[in-house]
Amino acid sequence: MITHADIQKRVDEAIHAEDTDALEGLLCELYEESDSAPEPFDAAIQLKPEAAEALRSDLEGARAINWANRIARARRLIIYRRKTRRGFAGLRIVDEGDSWFQYPLLLQDTIDQLNEDDDLAIYSLSGAGDLVSDMAQRKEYVEALRETEAGILLLSGGGNDLLGGGRLKNVLRDYSPGMNAEDLIDAPRFDRSLAAVMRAYEAIVSDVEAGFPNVQIIGHAYDVPFPREGGGRIGVPLEERGIPLAIGRRVIGLLLGRFTDALQQLASESSAFHFVDLKDKVSRGVSSWFDELHPRNPGYGRAAAELRKAIDAIAKTSPGTHEAASNAIYEAANGVIILDPGHGGTPPPSEIDGSSWNNAVGPNGSLEKMVTLDVAKRAKSILETRGHSVQLTRNTDVNLGLRARAAVAKNAAAPVFVSIHFNAFRGGNAQGTETFVHRSSGSAASRSLCRAVQANMTAALGLRDRNAGHPGGVKRGSFGVINPVNHASNTAAVLHEVSFMDMADEEARLQSAAYRTKIATALADGIETHLGLSIGAASTPFEASGEEFGDAIEAAAYEAPMQAPSMPVLQARPIEPVHMGGHALPGDAPAQRGGFAQQIAESHRARLGQSLGSGSDMNDVNEFTGMDVGSGLILRGASGFERDMSGLEMAFENVSGVGFDLGAFEAFIDSLELTYFQPAEFLYLGGGNQSGNCAGKNALPPQHVWPNIAKTARMLDEIRRRLGASVRITSCYRSPSYNSCIGGASGSLHMKFNAIDWTCSAHSVSYWGEVARQVRSDMREFAGGIGANYSSFVHVDTRGWDVDF
Repeated sequence: MITHADIQKRVDEAIHAEDTDALEGLLCELYEESDSAPEPFDAAIQLKPEAAEALRSDLEGARAINWANRIARARRLIIYRRKTRRGFAGLRIVDEGDSWFQYPLLLQDTIDQLNEDDDLAIYSLSGAGDLVSDMAQRKEYVEALRETEAGILLLSGGGNDLLGGGRLKNVLRDYSPGMNAEDLIDAPRFDRSLAAVMRAYEAIVSDVEAGFPNVQIIGHAYDVPFPREGGGRIGVPLEERGIPLAIGRRVIGLLLGRFTDALQQLASESSAFHFVDLKDKVSRGVSSWFDELHPRNPGYGRAAAELRKAIDAIAKTSPGTHEAASNAIYEAANGVIILDPGHGGTPPPSEIDGSSWNNAVGPNGSLEKMVTLDVAKRAKSILETRGHSVQLTRNTDVNLGLRARAAVAKNAAAPVFVSIHFNAFRGGNAQGTETFVHRSSGSAASRSLCRAVQANMTAALGLRDRNAGHPGGVKRGSFGVINPVNHASNTAAVLHEVSFMDMADEEARLQSAAYRTKIATALADGIETHLGLSIGAASTPFEASGEEFGDAIEAAAYEAPMQAPSMPVLQARPIEPVHMGGHALPGDAPAQRGGFAQQIAESHRARLGQSLGSGSDMNDVNEFTGMDVGSGLILRGASGFERDMSGLEMAFENVSGVGFDLGAFEAFIDSLELTYFQPAEFLYLGGGNQSGNCAGKNALPPQHVWPNIAKTARMLDEIRRRLGASVRITSCYRSPSYNSCIGGASGSLHMKFNAIDWTCSAHSVSYWGEVARQVRSDMREFAGGIGANYSSFVHVDTRGWDVDF
């Protein structure tokens, strides 16, 4: 019986082998044509009965199109890699769209047909059924544009947002004889929906204009389809309103016309956005449509031809740019890649030119120096099988000075130098991945390599992105091994900390050769991403970047289980919080605190004491994302408990309590009669409010929005009960200024104090999402949104209607 792990493995193997036939075969094995689709702009396909039965218990099986989109996007990834591997002189394009850009089976959609042009290399983010609002929230196009250096973003979306999920019926009026098409439209309601769609478009355009001033966006509306009797996409909603199909087509034409007008207006206001009008360009009568909303292959071909005209018009404005960029990539890709396994040699006090023999040590004695060497050798082998020339700074257990390590790259004029390390933190309570450039480095190449390695590694391992919140996703440090003065001018040099190996669970994973190979593969993918040869796991379609980019930062939290201080930790020597030689082990020293931070910490301590006294679940005393959980519960004397509240105070050190009635808020949360959560947990303002560009920009929720969180809080309490494991809130209220700073959606329900992002100490993200959906299904007062297509957290809200991200 096939499982999701089986499918993912086969997809990964096909990508590695660049076997598009295997992916086509997998699609045909899993899917078959369907008479209908769950959403209007989804593809008309369904899982075959045996596949549906095997996969039904997993979250992904809740929506049949998910795996089809992933597999089809993987196929396009291979095509992109092949085209851009060596000396590609054509146009690099990113596409983000719905089923007009991605129809996984049965049809050759718009992008399929554009991909047949040898001078276009298209990196695809599209998926059947996608909403433009989700595209704007996930912001996958940001990373894709950065890493591909594409000059054009093709954009298709809005149909599902406007007409899907029962929305068409909602904007129509009941028909009476004599009514015309205009009379049948509830204009105010449709205008609200259209305004939300255009806000999403404007957010995407704004992101591109701000981050990629040379990138041009091409968008389109849709040609007018033909409603069909009994057609679930258009026909049935029209019939339910009693509207004859002939008049109904005129109604659809008017709605799409309003959408067209709005996109044309956007094009007139933005020099980066170009609108392609497909009205009367795709349709050749009812027989030219595959179903109510999707044209047959010739119609998609006509859409592709119109978009190609726009692409050519844009390309003429900057001739030679892409050819020059491709030549530069070709030259860089043919250099020697240098991998530097950190540390090595005999035990202390041995240290050579700032390079210590070893730093991080696992609880059971695993040494960083040995794991870095193993990972480096695996990455070398992977890269060499892909045609690269690779050299290690050391092949055995020896130590080199920092300048000697860098000299290996300098002597080879290497385009890439990666120093590989593992992290540790006093107290053993931190986790995550981070990548550094040198503090004095202004090299765009080093920053590119930093982002590429970090993105691929965090996506592959699912660990906290410790670069998130730093300008451009780049961390800086004064590390001699990557100091530009020790390298050639063309070298992109970074120092990468894979994970915190002093965590018992991480050390256990590192004992697995398969896990070390996974790390090595992600490192190789990141290097290739930087070189422009491929887009690694972080930009593949298998993991969304989240509801909003800010939510990935806020989902990061210390990921240690509660442990007593007496737990033995085996290490060769004490691990200091910072090592400024080969690598850093940054500790977050508590800043001065007081005021509201002290007030809420004292209140929370008192409440925890009451909970402990009442014999409540011990796991739940740790259910607070702002705490340094590893320092957690401290046993003092023969009886009684005391809490180290420094982590909690740190979480609120940038928070002003002026004008906020904590007592009233606590009374309000108490009135909800929650079993597992304390008031302070709903006041946590996110990791981005503690550090980075958005530090201090969030605020406590104003009193008039407090009632909005009631249903969502009760929903999370029930989810927590069913999960049977600690749940930590990572994002709840966001002020408008903070939401904007972290790149949140303009209409984010976090600003209304209605949404909660959370993580759990057990099970998988997909299982968390499945439980959330079960709660929503069983208890209809929790109608709302659930987003679980992320690597480390789930979003829930109670907006009043069901939607999955």
